[in-house]
Amino acid sequence: MGVTVVKRLPKYGKNLQKHIQDIMPKAAAYLRSSADKKIRDGVPPANAALTKAVKQGGQTLRDTGALAASIAPHHGKDWASAGTKLRYARINQEGGVIRSRGKGLWIPAGSRTRTLMRRYGAASAGRLISAMRADGYALWRRGSAFLARKGRGSAFVLFIIKNAVRIPARPFLYIAPKDDAYLTKLIEGAVFRSLQE
Repeated sequence: MGVTVVKRLPKYGKNLQKHIQDIMPKAAAYLRSSADKKIRDGVPPANAALTKAVKQGGQTLRDTGALAASIAPHHGKDWASAGTKLRYARINQEGGVIRSRGKGLWIPAGSRTRTLMRRYGAASAGRLISAMRADGYALWRRGSAFLARKGRGSAFVLFIIKNAVRIPARPFLYIAPKDDAYLTKLIEGAVFRSLQE
């Protein structure tokens, strides 16, 4: 379910093929580095207001760092690629709609929810709710909001529940013109070296 970007070359003579084969690891490492830079620089469009509140920042495609860390270089005799096998990579690359398969999509309502998830070691909404109930929180649903309150404190929205969420396309794996120029120069260098021999 991941997503990959690939640069393939046509077949060349034996001498040239050796030089081309020698540069493919470097080309693959460059494609991986280029994808990482695109993620680091931020891929438009901007995050939604709720996402910014939950993350406490506006940088796209950067939450835990797992996406950037998952991109790996690969190469063969005449090709180089960089890609990831993360399940959610394709929806980030191409965009689309995520639909609930059951009781809705439970979206953290803000950074407080994330803080509570870390505090209770809860990886899901269900686990957080169980842990908070055991800790004396009152929890209830009102419309599309799931609220919480501890003792006589103020109630706050813990999750927003939706049936579907549209994810905008944020392509991070592609060969930009400057990437193509670098890779072309790399290939030209291999051709030049093969002609020198």
